[in-house]
Amino acid sequence: MNELAQLGKRRTILISISILLVSIHTIYFYQSALPEINSSKLVQQGVRFLLTVILLIFVFQAKQWARIIAIVLFSLALLGAVIGLVSIDGPFVNKIPVLVMVFVYTMAIHHLGFSSSYKAYFQYKNASK
Repeated sequence: MNELAQLGKRRTILISISILLVSIHTIYFYQSALPEINSSKLVQQGVRFLLTVILLIFVFQAKQWARIIAIVLFSLALLGAVIGLVSIDGPFVNKIPVLVMVFVYTMAIHHLGFSSSYKAYFQYKNASK
């Protein structure tokens, strides 16, 4: 594995961790705003989190279909975050988590779609099969 492919591997891991942390924060933020835990919504969010983990594992394994699905889903999440950022009224502090989401999803889309390091990692993983 050359240096560029190793960089792509490291960045894929870091972006995956960032996406999972944003997802955990979203689950916590939603549940903490409620007077009591909404168990059906918590189960739904848990399943979504598990599916995100599985998708990111396939992205790490350099599956083309997983990369395309991830780009589409991250683009939808980015669109939702931008709409949320515009629609949130109140102090700037309340917008910081949404700004983090915008940053993380933008970096993920860039990495999976346009980054030369991920392309090198993708080629390395698929050449070894």
